[in-house]
Amino acid sequence: MNEDFKLKDIYDKYRENKNSHVYLVETNNVDYAIKDIKKLIVNINIYNNNDISTLIENDSLPTLLIVTPKLQEIVTEDVEKLIVLLQRIPVITKENYFIVSEAEKLNKKSGNQMLKIIEDPETEMLGFFVCSSVDNVMPTIVSRAQTISLIYDFDEKFDEELNEDAIKYLQDIHSGKTLIINKYYVDKYKDTILFSSFVKCLIFNQKKIADNQTNSDIISKEVQILKLLYGLLSKLGSNCNSNLLLDKFLIEVSRL
Repeated sequence: MNEDFKLKDIYDKYRENKNSHVYLVETNNVDYAIKDIKKLIVNINIYNNNDISTLIENDSLPTLLIVTPKLQEIVTEDVEKLIVLLQRIPVITKENYFIVSEAEKLNKKSGNQMLKIIEDPETEMLGFFVCSSVDNVMPTIVSRAQTISLIYDFDEKFDEELNEDAIKYLQDIHSGKTLIINKYYVDKYKDTILFSSFVKCLIFNQKKIADNQTNSDIISKEVQILKLLYGLLSKLGSNCNSNLLLDKFLIEVSRL
C-alpha cells in the first residue's frame, strides 16, 4: 500500500478546502503513523508559506498537542488540556492540530469530551485519532471522523523458532484447530514482551498469506484475520492475560 498517496490525498483536499477536520487513522504502527502525520502538518504549513519543521522536530509547536495514554487509558485531564488549546486562536499556524495516540484507550468520560471538540470546534483545526483497530474505538467517534488506513511493510527479522511457531499457529487456525492450540503458546510466550513479539510475527506472516491470495472472498477473510491480529496487538499491556486474549481472538476467527 502506498502510504504517501493516502497522506497526499489529505494534503490535496486541504489545498482544495475540501478536507475533513477530523481523521481516524487505523494503522499497524502507531509511532510510524504519528511521524507521517507530523510530516503532513509540516507540508500543509509549507503550502501556507510557513516553515514549522524545526518546531515539529523538537515537539515545540504550540498549536499541536499529542495526547497519549497514561497506563492503559487516556485520562480526562489530558483531554481538558487539548480543549484549552483548541479554544485559543492559532498565531503561528493557520489552524490548531491534535493527535490522539492509541485512540482505543479513550475512556467513556474522556471520549465524550472529545466528541464536544469534534462536533463544535471553536477554532479552525485538523485532528487525528490514531488506532490499531477501528473496531475498538468509540462508535460515536468513528461515525464523526473520516477513516483512513496506514499499513506499513516491515523488514523486521524474527527469531527462527518464533517464526516457525507463528506459522504453525496460523496453519492451525486456518485448518480449524482452534480448541487445542493455546496452552503451548501461552506457556512459551507468557512474558509480555515475548508475547508481543509473537503477535507481531503472526501479523507479519498473516499479511503474507493475505497478499498471496487472488480469490476476493478468501482475501476478505484473510484481511479480517489480519485486522483481528492488529486488535490483539493493541490490547497488550503490562497486565495483559495472554490466555484470555488468544481465546477471544480464536473465538472471533471461528465466526468469520
